[in-house]
Amino acid sequence: MTETYRPARPDEIGVVARLVAHSFPSPDRGHEWWEDFLVNGPHGGLESLWVTEENGRLIGACQLLWLRQWISGVPMRVTGVGAVSIAPTHRKRGLATRMLTAGFEHARERGDVASALFPFRAAFYESLGYGLAGEAHQYQVPPNLLPDDKAERMRVRLVDGERDEAAMRAVYSEAAQRLQTGQLDRTERTWTKSWRRDDLAAVLYWGESGEAEGYAIVRYRADLAVDRRFIEVEERVWLTLGAQRGIYAWLSTLGDQWREIVYRAHPEEHFGDRLNEPRLPLLSAPSWGLWFPSATLLRGPMFRILDVQEALRQRNLVVVDQELTLKLDVVDLQVPENRGPWRVHMEDGRMEVEPYTGGPVDAEVHLPIDTLSRIFIGAVALWQAVAGGEATVDRPEVISVVDRAFLVPKPWTFDRF
Repeated sequence: MTETYRPARPDEIGVVARLVAHSFPSPDRGHEWWEDFLVNGPHGGLESLWVTEENGRLIGACQLLWLRQWISGVPMRVTGVGAVSIAPTHRKRGLATRMLTAGFEHARERGDVASALFPFRAAFYESLGYGLAGEAHQYQVPPNLLPDDKAERMRVRLVDGERDEAAMRAVYSEAAQRLQTGQLDRTERTWTKSWRRDDLAAVLYWGESGEAEGYAIVRYRADLAVDRRFIEVEERVWLTLGAQRGIYAWLSTLGDQWREIVYRAHPEEHFGDRLNEPRLPLLSAPSWGLWFPSATLLRGPMFRILDVQEALRQRNLVVVDQELTLKLDVVDLQVPENRGPWRVHMEDGRMEVEPYTGGPVDAEVHLPIDTLSRIFIGAVALWQAVAGGEATVDRPEVISVVDRAFLVPKPWTFDRF
């Protein structure tokens, strides 16, 4: 039997939708729901569908979404992988691995330098070269535990109308480019389909200059029983400390309607330090002696470099204290073109990358593609990879130089696909 991997045709949408519905069974998401999603989803439609065919029958499918992800201030072309589906009769045969490996080649041909996804099982995607690239600290707190700042709170208003929506998008765009790493370069389609929902609301913080400086999108969990309802913060972005204080203060006032706020904080936000009481509700998690549980660690996004040479060329470096030349050996089981070895020269915030053909270098680095991918996006530092046995460096004194060069805020991705 011969498998063929290719883009889907318009007349195959129905078949693909039934295939996906088998892999993601849900009483709320049947064949018709998936057919609409695969054509009109927020991050892509028919142009992103990739299928596996065997003897004239479709036996596998996935989305290879055309995305741009902000990394170190650069919008890089990234393949978003979603809706990976295998026919129930063809599972446990290695089909998903072969289908996605063929998808990597297709993505490289169209110019994508990396790939991102949310895994159904992290270990499976780690075997395909993806590394975990995002964490959030989830707090469950009564609103009145958040700090109130009345003066800043008075600058917070509900988003209402096109002008407000444009201001919200402008805040996101600036933060994604300048303050964060890992956010998507959102399109009009993405904003429209992900934001305009009946269960979502948003507020904007307006600074003294009259410009928007932050926003929060919240989801009303009114679908639950009255005694279990809560409000969850889907997104929060600020460009100034005033906006941060204003959004916290607005959330603190919601106790009359909502018994609890579910808030996902960036690891570097130190959200627990802002709370009057950072302890989780009693018995919600085990304590450790006199240590108390404070938040739940969430992990989700995964990231993989597809084109080592081009990805490194595009990435900005933060601080390079000295010129540095590395010989880089990469272990990549799916994309042999990534293995190198590469000569990587760092200078003036940029990298020159070319095949290594010999000559002196400052150090030799050897690591698998998932580890390189995590270092690239800022999820881990080289010193952590070396300490964990996930990378080797023959001259340890260069590790601190590399870490300063790659230092960015830990990755943060709101969009799920």
